[in-house]
Amino acid sequence: MVKAIYRDNTFHLIDPVSLRNGDEVELKILPESEITILVGAFKIENIQSIEEIIESDIFE
Repeated sequence: MVKAIYRDNTFHLIDPVSLRNGDEVELKILPESEITILVGAFKIENIQSIEEIIESDIFE
């Protein structure tokens, strides 16, 4: 997963990625509030673990 900040109609990556110019990607937008609201809901306190669960095929 890669995190980005949306500002001025552009996504600004927080973490580096190993993509080449012209590579096509698909974005799934999850507002931070939807992720942080689940912290502790399943006795999982690691936000990255929650993000991985949300993005898994289980919830599709």
